[in-house]
Amino acid sequence: MAIQGQEIKVKSTILIVDDDLGARDVLEELLAYDDYEIISASNGIEALEKATQLQPDVILSDVMMPGMNGFELCRHLRADPVLAEVPIILITGLDDYDSFLEGLKAGADDFISKPFDRIKLSARVASVVRLNRYRRLLEERAKFERLIELSPDGILLVGTDGTIQMANPTITRMLHMGDDTSLIGKKITWFVCSPHSKDFVKFFDKVLANSDSIYRIETSFVRMNDTEFPVEISAGHCALQSQSAVQLIVRDITERKVAEEQIRRAHEELTLACDTSLAGWSRALELRDRDTEGHSQRVTEMTLNLARAMAIPEEQLVHIRRGALLHDIGKMGIPDSILRKPGPLTEEEWVIMRKHPEYAHEMLSPIAYLRPALDIPYYHHERWDGTGYPCGLQGDKIPLAARIFAVVDVWDALCSNRPYSSGWPTDAAREYIRSLVGTQLDPEVVEVFLKLETVSGTCEISRG
Repeated sequence: MAIQGQEIKVKSTILIVDDDLGARDVLEELLAYDDYEIISASNGIEALEKATQLQPDVILSDVMMPGMNGFELCRHLRADPVLAEVPIILITGLDDYDSFLEGLKAGADDFISKPFDRIKLSARVASVVRLNRYRRLLEERAKFERLIELSPDGILLVGTDGTIQMANPTITRMLHMGDDTSLIGKKITWFVCSPHSKDFVKFFDKVLANSDSIYRIETSFVRMNDTEFPVEISAGHCALQSQSAVQLIVRDITERKVAEEQIRRAHEELTLACDTSLAGWSRALELRDRDTEGHSQRVTEMTLNLARAMAIPEEQLVHIRRGALLHDIGKMGIPDSILRKPGPLTEEEWVIMRKHPEYAHEMLSPIAYLRPALDIPYYHHERWDGTGYPCGLQGDKIPLAARIFAVVDVWDALCSNRPYSSGWPTDAAREYIRSLVGTQLDPEVVEVFLKLETVSGTCEISRG
């Protein structure tokens, strides 16, 4: 037996069956020199129980025993599917031809006559043990080869130089080869698509260098007809004729990749549909409050630019975009009499107006894919000094997306033309933004915002 190139010695188990304790002791003493695992039984019934439990490699049984004799024990053992293949050596003082024939008919594999010579006994037992072990190895090898043959995955054994030493029928069919032997001797890298060959070689070397681990990689193979197909490879270090080698299990993942692409496209279509709906919600709000027409689109683009300048990970930008588009969605819950009032709001009206972040939270939080976008609609009226609403958060307790948006929102409010006011000049807007640092706005966000190259023209563009 070999595991990872190291031989493991396993003792053979000998079951001695004799009703004579002295005879059992003599046999144990004679076989002790051969490093066997010795177990004993005093009768046939006990022998059957121990054989079933321990699965011995060889059974040495006396013939003349009370109750169940050696011949009967043989017949019971051969009738048991689990024990039928265990070699049996009968020990007997009978030397007549009829006894020999009866033993063979009962299923005995060999006979040792009493009195026996230690050397002959040792040689006979060793011979039977070797034959039994060889038989078991052949059986295990046949099972292993059959498993490989029937495997739905391709299986390769590859030498340290990358040469294929063994291939099963599945990998042969995958590569459109003629038969299993047509792969033998070829380099595994011949079948790896060129763009992936360097990565595959690194993967192969890593497997060779780490005998205790199993590694996986996705790559592409090329068939003999020059068509490519995606594969997933599991690889581990193994021993091949006492030499280091790599076993590769190759799975064709074409169907999985097609399914993944279909899922990706469906997700993109769903995302597009959802984002189109969000834009529609934002547009509906602007149609309701014509004073802020175009505001959501402007602040969304500026917020994304500022977020990128602050090195926000790309995967978070999709949530920031949605949050910016929906930053005022809570105003859908504000009465028209307040939202569209031409003059200043009363203190009581401001109490109602300041509820729109809470309305936004109530509207959006039940929608799973919009929960990551809630930071801006819910927190964009918080202030750096903690005097904002609805939660009174302070400093970096305010989510970064909301702090970024707050700067952009103030800037757009200053620079945009409204029915009741004109947009501020750029320099004046810059100075006002600076004046809010440390009270309303995050100092770091303001610093990055004012450095953006596009800022200088923002007011003029807004007024246009």
